[in-house]
Amino acid sequence: MLCQKCSYSNPDENNFCGSCGTPLPPTGRVTLKELLTAGLLQAGDELTIKLRGRDITAALLADGKIRYQDETYDGPLSCATAVRGQTCDGWFCWTAVDHSSNRSYPLAHYRGALRRQKGENPADTARP
Repeated sequence: MLCQKCSYSNPDENNFCGSCGTPLPPTGRVTLKELLTAGLLQAGDELTIKLRGRDITAALLADGKIRYQDETYDGPLSCATAVRGQTCDGWFCWTAVDHSSNRSYPLAHYRGALRRQKGENPADTARP
């Protein structure tokens, strides 16, 4: 997606321009529940976020919510904010293991994959 301010070409899953930091227009909201339904993630998957050099884990629930300690959060932003004590883009802060490759990717990776499956970003076929 091209930034309207600086014309930098950003990956489709970015929320902000990687060059100038300008917010990018949304390309269609994707939820964690949709990632579960598409089979890109599974209920019970462990989500990991870094906090002061430590891995903090939470669980992805079947309804697309995130369970951290004794609290349930509606999405990656609210949970990341609770864990870190400040806002961050939860789609990039949280990672999950890809079951086919056994590699860990940010949630934004899976969101981009779903958008490509839906044909929302057909020009971006080279990204995993």
